[in-house]
Amino acid sequence: HYVKTLGVTGTKDTETQVLLQEFRIPCEPFPAKVLACLPPADYKIELEPGRLDMRHLPVLSIDPPGCKDIDDALHCIELPNGNWQ
Repeated sequence: HYVKTLGVTGTKDTETQVLLQEFRIPCEPFPAKVLACLPPADYKIELEPGRLDMRHLPVLSIDPPGCKDIDDALHCIELPNGNWQ
């Protein structure tokens, strides 16, 4: 039975919506209460000595839901020579 139209089959946006719904991944906009916790738009991060800024890497957490310390993560990028890091 028909539920709703997501878009044109095969387009990136439509296929993304299909995956989000198929695997029940929450994708609603954050409520105002959550957005109020964000730092101001002009916030600058000051790195501590000895720390490396790795925000340019696509990183994802592998910690289980409900964990108290989010400290386990992975990243994977293709290197110029075709190898993977």
